[in-house]
Order: sequence, then structure tokens, then C-alpha cells
Amino acid sequence: MAKKTFKDKFQRFETKYVISKEVLANLLTEFEEHMVEDDHAYSTISNLYYDTPTFQMIRESLEKPYFKEKLRVRTYDEHPAEDSQVFLEIKKKVRKIVYKRRISTDLLAAEAYLAGNRGQTDDSQICEEIDWLMARYQKVQPMMYIYYNRYSMKGIEDPNVRITIDYDLTYRSEALSLLDGKHGDKLLPEGYVIMEIKVPGAYPLWLSEILGHHQVFPKSFSKYGVAYKKTTDYKGVVNHAKSII
Repeated sequence: MAKKTFKDKFQRFETKYVISKEVLANLLTEFEEHMVEDDHAYSTISNLYYDTPTFQMIRESLEKPYFKEKLRVRTYDEHPAEDSQVFLEIKKKVRKIVYKRRISTDLLAAEAYLAGNRGQTDDSQICEEIDWLMARYQKVQPMMYIYYNRYSMKGIEDPNVRITIDYDLTYRSEALSLLDGKHGDKLLPEGYVIMEIKVPGAYPLWLSEILGHHQVFPKSFSKYGVAYKKTTDYKGVVNHAKSII
């Protein structure tokens, strides 16, 4: 598989909507006048989220703090192998602004790096940020696998306006390797997808009007957060974690 070109850092506003496929079909019809398919319109995305054994990162994130962050390994390779290109990413959110910092490497190098072998990746500012995050949380390990298919569009007038549709969302908390396939449990009810709008600033007027016409409203939705709640006794885990921290 050819290596995917990428930006190593960016910031933008990201807003999620959980909608039915019927609503999506109506939206796509109206989007046609303003949007075109992205350069990589169809993709499969496999994520491995790293966290502490007590899920400290996602627990803190679910408390809706001013600042939150996640650490993950992501690949767009449909059938990941040891030499697949992966992205080692820090995703930070300050209020509604999302900041992403990432480096590209292969799967084995990423796993080695997160296991403590710092010699497997380039020395860079982003690596220093990842090192700082790992030092802050002291011990991180794979804690959740999440997979989905994605359809991506960009604005005709402003290509920085992007809309993605994620479907077939699957998660698991066991067999935590990108090499172990796409099996798992469904994250969303049947017939629903996640639409995400990503913009550098305010929505263009046409987009606000289309969403308003179809009465489509934002919904706070963290894929990792929902998978964590489905996997654990959420309140019980929180109380136990507080007792040992």
C-alpha cells in the first residue's frame, strides 16, 4: 500500500452529529451543490487507543474539562500488517477547538515506541510532546480498539470545510492489536451514522441553513468514550479508580 501523505499538525472546530441514514440521504442531496468528494473519499480507519490501566485519560475526558487529550495509533490500511503506515497521534481539545499532533511510522515502530523504545521514531517536537504525555500518565497501554468506514467531502468554495460520515463502527477491549482484524461489537444502533463537520471557523451560511431546515443538531459523542462506557461498569470503575489514585 502506498504511504499516505499527511499534515503533522493542525487545529480546527469539529462538531459531531449522530443521525439516521434516512436523514443522511436528505442531507447528501442538498450538500451536492456545495461539496465534492475529498481526495481520499473512501477510507477504512482502525484506531488503537492507549490509556492507563484505570482508563484515566478517557475518564478525565468524560468529565468534560476545559482541556482534554487522547493518545492513539491510527492506520488507513484496510488489512494492517507489521510494516503498515500508522499515525501516532495526540488529539487535544480546548473548549471546541481540536488540535492534532502526529507522526508517521510503521506499526511495529509505533508499538515499540509506546512500549518505551524511543529509538524507533524520529526526534521531533511532536515526539517530545508524546513523551511528555506518557510521562504525565506514567503507564499507558492499549485499552480500546475502534474501527469504522468513512466517506469524506470538502467544500467547493472552501476546501477547508470538510464533512465526514463514519459508519460500521466497531469496538472491542480485547485482542488489542491492529493486526487482529476488525471484529468487535457495534458502537451505534442499527441504521445510524456519525456525521462530523470540520471547519477552521464559523459555518458557511448554506451549511447552517441546511442543518436548520432538517433540524439536525450537534451531539457530544466520543467514540472512545461510548466504547468505554459500553465495556465497563462506568460508575463502578470511576469509584474504584478514585480509591486507588
